[in-house]
Amino acid sequence: MDSMNNPLLPFLNPQSVAMFGVSPNWSYINTILKDFIAFKNPARVYPINPNYPEVEGLKCYARLTDIEDSVDLAMLSVPARLIPDALEQCAIKRVKGVNIITSGFEEMGGDEGAQRHQWLADFVHATGIRIVGPNCFGNLSSVHKFPGMPASARALQRAGRLSMALQSGGLAISTVSACVDRYIGLAHVVSTGNEADVEIGDCLEFFADDENTQVIGLYVEQFRNPKKFLRAAELCADKRKPIVLLKTGRTDAGRQMALAHTGALAGSDAIIDAVCKKFGIARVYSLNEMLETMCILHSRKMPQGKGIGAVTNSGGASAIIADEADALGLQFPQFAAASYKHIRATLYDYITVTNPLDITGPGGVTDQHIHKAALEALGMDPNIHIILYQLGANARIDGATPGGKVLLNAMKQYPEKIWVKVMGYAGTFRDKALNVAEIIEPVSDFDGVPFLMSFDNSLRAVKALLEYAEFQEKRDKSKVQSPMFNVVGHLPPDRGHRTPDDKRKSHAFSILSSAQGRALTETEGKKILALYEIPVTKEKIATNADDAARAAKQIGFPIAMKIVSPDIAHKTEAGGVALNIASARAARAAYSRIMNHARKYNARADLRGVSVQEMISGGREMIVGMTHDAQFGPAIILGLGGIFVEVLKDVAMRVPPLSSDDARAMIESLKGAAILRGARGQTRADVDALADTLMKFSILCLELRGAVKEIDINPLVVLDEGCGVKAVDCLVIGH
Repeated sequence: MDSMNNPLLPFLNPQSVAMFGVSPNWSYINTILKDFIAFKNPARVYPINPNYPEVEGLKCYARLTDIEDSVDLAMLSVPARLIPDALEQCAIKRVKGVNIITSGFEEMGGDEGAQRHQWLADFVHATGIRIVGPNCFGNLSSVHKFPGMPASARALQRAGRLSMALQSGGLAISTVSACVDRYIGLAHVVSTGNEADVEIGDCLEFFADDENTQVIGLYVEQFRNPKKFLRAAELCADKRKPIVLLKTGRTDAGRQMALAHTGALAGSDAIIDAVCKKFGIARVYSLNEMLETMCILHSRKMPQGKGIGAVTNSGGASAIIADEADALGLQFPQFAAASYKHIRATLYDYITVTNPLDITGPGGVTDQHIHKAALEALGMDPNIHIILYQLGANARIDGATPGGKVLLNAMKQYPEKIWVKVMGYAGTFRDKALNVAEIIEPVSDFDGVPFLMSFDNSLRAVKALLEYAEFQEKRDKSKVQSPMFNVVGHLPPDRGHRTPDDKRKSHAFSILSSAQGRALTETEGKKILALYEIPVTKEKIATNADDAARAAKQIGFPIAMKIVSPDIAHKTEAGGVALNIASARAARAAYSRIMNHARKYNARADLRGVSVQEMISGGREMIVGMTHDAQFGPAIILGLGGIFVEVLKDVAMRVPPLSSDDARAMIESLKGAAILRGARGQTRADVDALADTLMKFSILCLELRGAVKEIDINPLVVLDEGCGVKAVDCLVIGH
């Protein structure tokens, strides 16, 4: 959608604004009105309040319909009981948008809050007039010089490339204030509130198409329209616009345990993590981390590698950086030979040349030849791609000072590197205790990146930049279509034997339909896996002891035997499993034993016989599963089996479809991945076959979305390299 035709435009660039509820007294809406007047916004402003003839020197109207001119935007800040009448006036006047600042709607809870929310939904449906809010603090646009949020006039003095949408009005104002204090320029900020109509996905669509937006920040409490969000996130990924997401409600305490392991391992928050990975969204966990991450993603270029270098004038700062970096898995390579030689020739003899590099206080303040050599050493080093600069604690640097000149010259000399100024702690002001002179030539960003504050969040931001660069690099290479297909219900057309197959899909749905809502038997589940070319064990169903013996001979000893019943999901618990059966006689005895145990376990169970299966020995046991999230659809889980999944919960999650890179990234992200690679002299597992199975399974999940609630392949045995995989057991739970 063209941003010039986006429904958000009347909320960010109105030519005329009516403000309901203004008065001579202090209020949020009055603050906005005063900013309009002080900032001399070109939009026509019409105060609405029947109790006053004028407010702030402007004529005050009793009703919106008293205004002769057209009105683009109506801002409502009146008691909730008066909102229906105000909306009626807006409908008659045919305004383009309604911004409801008033609280007292859905956030109240209960029937009254729901009823009030329904007022707004009905209004939008009947009139087509869009609403932002209620329970919000307005919007601002530095691009369009629109101060539609309390105390936003300062933000309009420094337009930038950061746009934000927040479901909290209070956080919107505080975040804007922090950005202003940090010299971070804003493009647009939308406070969406309760989202009776316009919601986060609408804002993301607007930002994706907006030529003034480079970086996007989101504060989200709930996704009201996940499909729209995913479509917009896909568009942002295509346009290389990074998204920083702070999502609250990370716990999932209310989730009920499911029959399948997957349901216990997956929570809605984990699925949001998987969605973020799919689209390169940087998920953060605090407002401070959000701010630093939004800052660093202003970088006008992506790092060309993962090597990080740092220069400080404090051994303590270097130690903190090293510790934080190690915890985050960041790479601080030692200096290359030429770089080492360059700095060693200049640095004081008593200082060790390490990365991070401490040049001590004099090296950063008085001895500018050392300062210069240190920056040159980092700049020339081929193993270093991001350079962290931590000298002093100022939020801005004076480019006219000797040290400022050294730094700015180094940046010009090595433009391919990404330079980041990092303060050791949070703060915005120069230290007057040191009697530092006023800044002559203020510098508050390096190549577009505002100065970062505090080592911990700054290094997390660096990690986010590296991950976004890797995401875009892989995206460019693979060109694999992403969860857009998950959203609209289609599959990629370029997958060879994995293209949509109507016959296969129809057969799978037939199996699911025959189950009539119950869990499928293992045999039925494996039939579905086989339709998608996922290898399963050979098996035959025996309905008496002699059948079991014959089947065992045909399959070949040793064999495994399992109860077949739609009413017994956990077969081992019911005594319905026998392993390593080595003779026909043992098969007959096992059949009788399994059936007896099953009857005792559940006297009413529908017992359909015993599955006689090939016995898979060796290999590594894995669990592959799917769970269906009510908002985001299917999500795939991979984990090592046995103790790793039961106790350590060593699992990875992604949303389908999976590319080869996605599948391998899932495998490598497991803490136990070394076991598959052949740790301690073991043979390598068939990782290629596992990755291929994950891709096939992702197509299964997409084709059967809506019909399947959960799937467990547990275990999926990964055999030695070149020998493939085998699904030994499978549980499918339909919707």
